[in-house]
Amino acid sequence: MENNVNSKKKKKKIRFKAIIVIVLIIYLIGSSLYYIINKPLKRIEITGNNYLKDNYLINYLDISDESIFKVSKSQIKNKLYELDLVSDVKVKKNYLGILKITIEEGRFLFYNSNTNTLALSNAKEIDYNNFSDYVLGVPTLTNYVPTNIYEELIKKMARVDKSILANISEIAYDPSKVGDKIIDDKRFKLLMNDGNIVYINTVNIEKINDYLDIYEGIVSVNGNTKGCLYLDSSSENNHFSNCESEVKDNGESEL
Repeated sequence: MENNVNSKKKKKKIRFKAIIVIVLIIYLIGSSLYYIINKPLKRIEITGNNYLKDNYLINYLDISDESIFKVSKSQIKNKLYELDLVSDVKVKKNYLGILKITIEEGRFLFYNSNTNTLALSNAKEIDYNNFSDYVLGVPTLTNYVPTNIYEELIKKMARVDKSILANISEIAYDPSKVGDKIIDDKRFKLLMNDGNIVYINTVNIEKINDYLDIYEGIVSVNGNTKGCLYLDSSSENNHFSNCESEVKDNGESEL
């Protein structure tokens, strides 16, 4: 009888110890999970940004004290997309507490002197005064353009190579006419830095990407002359003329 009682006591002690061990394990696992889930971000890495500085973006997002688990990638993207200069955003996070943000900024296409804004390749516009230090080599739009054609101009200019944009000094809206009748309401006149004038329309605007090669061919035939290059036709034959009435004696063009 006494042996049975001792046996039961031992079993109770063994079970009590097992319960304590299980509780401790659960506590340790729970504490570890709580720590990991609530651990603040260790580091925010931002790449791809040229104009929007890291400190500005980190302060703007206001997530430095958030947990890596509580940070929402979709919310970060949506908030960054509210910035006019941002075209694309990619967000990655790992369980070490590191958040990686890759940003693609809109490219400066031209300065609109009528509205004091910069047109971007993402079809948005920003205040010129905020980015005036970064716009060297960006052409200037000098006159008014009807809204629908202006929107098309921005869309098509986004396809122009950056190196070619740097060769354009000014852009003027210049519909072609026969008498008082407009025959091409999407034509523009470009003043090039080398002194030439280029006529082009939004339909054929990508032709300007071949400008340097086209003009090199003209020089090989006519010598180093200045004039007007007409790229506003879908024809593969590009017309070039001296256009003395539009090119000054000193080689500079008038818009």
